[in-house]
Amino acid sequence: MAKKKKSGLRVGSYVVRPLGIIIIAVLLVALLVVGALIIIQRVSGSDVAAPEPTPIVVEITPTPSPTVTPTPSPSPSPTPSPTPSLRSATIRSLGEIVIQQELIDAARTETSYDFTPMFEYINDVVGNADYTVGDVEGPMDNRADSAYSGADPFNTPPQIMLAMQNAGVDMLTLANAHSMDMYFEGLQQTIQNCETAHMDYIGAYSSQEDFNTPKIVEINGINVGFLNYTTVWSDRLSESRPEAAAYGLATINNRNVYSDVTAAREAGADVVVAYISWGEVGQRTLSGDDQSLAMTMSAAGVDVIIGYHPHTTIAAYWLETQLADGTPQRTLCMCATGNFLSNIIDRYYSSGVIFEFTIQETSEGEFEITSPVYIPTYVWRYANEENDGYEYRVLAVGEWLDEAPEGMTEEVHTNLQIVWQDIQDAMALGNAGATVSAN
Repeated sequence: MAKKKKSGLRVGSYVVRPLGIIIIAVLLVALLVVGALIIIQRVSGSDVAAPEPTPIVVEITPTPSPTVTPTPSPSPSPTPSPTPSLRSATIRSLGEIVIQQELIDAARTETSYDFTPMFEYINDVVGNADYTVGDVEGPMDNRADSAYSGADPFNTPPQIMLAMQNAGVDMLTLANAHSMDMYFEGLQQTIQNCETAHMDYIGAYSSQEDFNTPKIVEINGINVGFLNYTTVWSDRLSESRPEAAAYGLATINNRNVYSDVTAAREAGADVVVAYISWGEVGQRTLSGDDQSLAMTMSAAGVDVIIGYHPHTTIAAYWLETQLADGTPQRTLCMCATGNFLSNIIDRYYSSGVIFEFTIQETSEGEFEITSPVYIPTYVWRYANEENDGYEYRVLAVGEWLDEAPEGMTEEVHTNLQIVWQDIQDAMALGNAGATVSAN
């Protein structure tokens, strides 16, 4: 049987099937393409390399911010330095404290003396100032051999200082008619007791150096020079050691107001205040001699004068003088403050004033005395519980005009109301224009 003849392209003894033909054709075409590329490369003289991928770079152009034209700030004005406030200081001066025997007995305790109850109604009034000055007539001598006495010679238990200090008193004036009642040694013990109690004092001295040193107290930044004199004293001054008259007690004989004011000013005093014991007990106007002395003190440069000793209230005046260089000088003179505490219940003696003035700085840097004020006071005396002595209470009269303190009789309350008017009548005689106050 004849064999079936295979289809395809015969090459020699091989037969190329149609599929093989296609593959061969594809290969030939590929070879032709490669050959053509080689020829082109050679003709162009460069090798053809596969291109490297080109990275995509995205440039972000920032949107420009809108141009802002700054608003120029105004040049700051220089901050002015704060203007310091003008300085001022109020000073209060009490009436005379005369510790007679009845008051010593009233203050006596089993072991000591206690005067604080006598101030209980007026504590807040006494200390209602920047500085308060008080006067105790006579020495406060607690030496072992010194007896306390409420009559000539006077000698007060120094515990009175504690009561006064508790009420707000800052300074004691020690130059008065009875300062030498316990001689030089008793005055020196009084000074020592003031120092022990940390109480300022003026008018008595423990040495010549102390006597020569001006007394300057700073009150609210104001330097106040304090002076204290007495025009009256007992024979015991001349009977004491020579030091007493030389420097122990400040009198009008061993001090010179012109020199004292000059020394105080040189030591930095902005204002000079003088306390003086003068006049006669019971007088209700200042004598001609004392008026002349007041004018001399003013002409020397004293700004304020406070008088003691009459035990009655004598009006306040403005004194107009000139200093040595012709500068006008104006001085406030409270002639007499009356009694703050005593056993005298007679009219005009059982009362007094707390006198206040203000030291005011001016815009020119000077200091002037302004706003004189007086507070009428009254000593209320009543029987103690044992009915063998008295109790004493100092009252600010204006606080009790309408309603009497518990236990006060109607008669005594009427006397208190009379005092209110008496004091105003006395003060109305002066030209200071002082204002009455309840407290």
